[in-house]
Amino acid sequence: MQQVELMPWHNGLLMELLLTVPPELEWDDAAARVTGCLEANKSTFLGRGAVVTVDLSNRPVDADQLRMLSEMLDKNFGLLMLAVVGTDRLTQAAAKQLNITNYMLPPGSKVESSVTSPNAGSNALYIPTTIRSGQRVVHGGHVVVCGDLNSGGEVIAVGDIMVFGTLRGLAHAGCQGDETCKIIAGSMRPQQIRIASQMARSPENNAKDARRPEIARIENGSIQVFPA
Repeated sequence: MQQVELMPWHNGLLMELLLTVPPELEWDDAAARVTGCLEANKSTFLGRGAVVTVDLSNRPVDADQLRMLSEMLDKNFGLLMLAVVGTDRLTQAAAKQLNITNYMLPPGSKVESSVTSPNAGSNALYIPTTIRSGQRVVHGGHVVVCGDLNSGGEVIAVGDIMVFGTLRGLAHAGCQGDETCKIIAGSMRPQQIRIASQMARSPENNAKDARRPEIARIENGSIQVFPA
């Protein structure tokens, strides 16, 4: 029988954790094995606040199960569930309900469209199109997206991020620790935004209809969103 596995991996410029849960295991057994695996690998953690992607493959997981897993990872091990890999519709619906990014394939797959430019210094990267689900853009400067950033898409930048359209996916500005970086969007409706080590999500009841430019920046130690 396959085992639960935990390993570090590079998400663009970031070092994160990938937790693989074989779909053959019953859920209760899988949860117990996850706990055992994490207890046995505490020395590999990157410190409290490290982020983890959970590979659930084709396992169906409902919102309550996914929420309990996320809370267990946070409470017991200080891990933030950034995303899941899931091909089952129930799992995808659960991730959407909880504002967790869902991948159809493990991050880093060759079929995953990406643009990577980690050595660009302060040069801005201009993207004239919409970033769609499954696409990841990693850049060593500022990033300007002329279209939308769709749910399931990611932009990771050393500098600022500007999205002319609607930001529905994941945006991480100042990914190397610069807390002065900003995220600007024509309509701010993200799954998640991160600036340096700080993270924020849209409220579950977020129902913005009006297109209103907003800017996110760190103030008083946390991410705040203001009219642009």
